[in-house]
Amino acid sequence: MLKNMRRAAVISATVALVGISVAPAAHAAKAPQPDLVWYLGSPDRSIVDLPPTGPSLGDITVTNGDVSELPGKISIGFYSTNQTTVRVNIPGGREIRDVDLAISAPGGFIYATALIRANSGTPPTKAQTFAIVGGTGKYSGVSGQAIHSGFTAQGSKIEFFFVN
Repeated sequence: MLKNMRRAAVISATVALVGISVAPAAHAAKAPQPDLVWYLGSPDRSIVDLPPTGPSLGDITVTNGDVSELPGKISIGFYSTNQTTVRVNIPGGREIRDVDLAISAPGGFIYATALIRANSGTPPTKAQTFAIVGGTGKYSGVSGQAIHSGFTAQGSKIEFFFVN
């Protein structure tokens, strides 16, 4: 009987420890889901190359393109960026740009800003995080962050995570 009681105690302790170690995994936080997802068409780009010729501080890039709810589908609005080069000659031919993003969509505008890294003279191809700084209309008072996927030949995806 003592042997059975010990065995029961060991089994109970083992089950309890396994339950404790599995419980955090079962209740692990899921990745936050975006509040809004749009797709940006490949941008039209205009670059003002200030002296000296080539990538230099103060160069200005202006872009614009269509916004859609699904990749390559009917446009629901447009976006534009105003970018100023703030750092150049980063190894690998990269530069840092101060970017203001405005998105016009049904119901209003969303405004966001970021410092992005990209190869000189090209749109960013890697994910970039923007701070959402405001909006108009139904987006009035929004804040949070937007994750831009980086551009491919087909365009890009931008996910919005709003903070109340």
